[in-house]
Amino acid sequence: MKILVAHNRYQQAGGEDMVVAEEVRMLQQRGHLVRQYTVNNDGITNVWQQAVAAARFFYSVQASREISNLLASIQPDILHVHNFFPSISPAIFFAARKYGVPVVQTLHNYRLLCANATLFRDGQPCEDCIIQRSFVPGVRHACYRGSRAGSAIVGASTSVQAALGTWSNRIDRYIALTQFAAQKLGSYRIPSNKIRIKPNFVPDRGYGEGQGGFALYVGRLSPEKGVETILAADRLGSLPLPVHIAGDGPLLAEIERACARPGSRLIYLGRMPRSQVAEQMKCATVLLVPSLWYEGFPMAMVEALSFGLPIIASRIGGLPEIVQDGHSGLLFEPGNPSAMLQALGSFVSDTSRIEAMREAGRNQFELHYTEQKNYDMLIGIYNELLD
Repeated sequence: MKILVAHNRYQQAGGEDMVVAEEVRMLQQRGHLVRQYTVNNDGITNVWQQAVAAARFFYSVQASREISNLLASIQPDILHVHNFFPSISPAIFFAARKYGVPVVQTLHNYRLLCANATLFRDGQPCEDCIIQRSFVPGVRHACYRGSRAGSAIVGASTSVQAALGTWSNRIDRYIALTQFAAQKLGSYRIPSNKIRIKPNFVPDRGYGEGQGGFALYVGRLSPEKGVETILAADRLGSLPLPVHIAGDGPLLAEIERACARPGSRLIYLGRMPRSQVAEQMKCATVLLVPSLWYEGFPMAMVEALSFGLPIIASRIGGLPEIVQDGHSGLLFEPGNPSAMLQALGSFVSDTSRIEAMREAGRNQFELHYTEQKNYDMLIGIYNELLD
């Protein structure tokens, strides 16, 4: 099978970029011919460039020309699009229709419904644009990079493309990462009958030891990730074990101040390469995922399950589909440091249950999140269109 993969990389590589790289490797190792069309956002560094990029989101002539040349020369069986914002633009879907190539679009976030792609505003989930069936609330609140003009451009673009039938007619299958995301995305603009669920995966790198005696947070240091819940829990002075924090982001300075506070049990590790994160996971006692937004499918969580690392996570969005409460981990009320402390205390108080959770998490990984399981699901989606 010949597959053309299109992806607009992020300025700071994250989980989505990792997913694309792993899927490409997985397909290539199983004998498929995979070509990639990638662009990046490195040139978007100031307000003017952000505005130009947002405007290009309507339709990029350059991307249309480049993707058309690839479609004509490669003649792929499938065009698989991951992130097309902002530089690739919906032009890619028009080109694919012209050449008769079926399109699969993975929905890693909520960009088609929300200007900032997260359905998150002012510290909590926000669905105003879905409820009102309008992009105006996003403009009012300057949801795209704090700019009303940029928010208007992004919102108008997705609305115009909806009116043109791009989301309903020019994309043949959508991939959502969880049942929650599928329901949310299928409630507005996206035909629910075209959505298939395929989670993320990681290669199997064996079982961890879990003897390090610390909790671990891995991810972007930003408000929607809920890392401030960990800081608040530390200030309460009842953390039952140290918490290692790995990552980078806008809350870095606040994290460093919190770690330097006398009596703090927080240890900042910095931004770490994936290999070092894996070593931390193999040693950690539990992974903390205190998210406040509707996460897609955090790579840290599937990696944790692969190592048999239990997870304590917020009860929000699709996270309860990943963490089997009481089996492979525990859930707590998002944004509530006392609830997180209670979950942590309950977890560490029973060593026999910790081992049972480790085994349950590893079994969950083997049943649902291995590379082969993921390959079978992905090829099944492709074959739906080819058949």
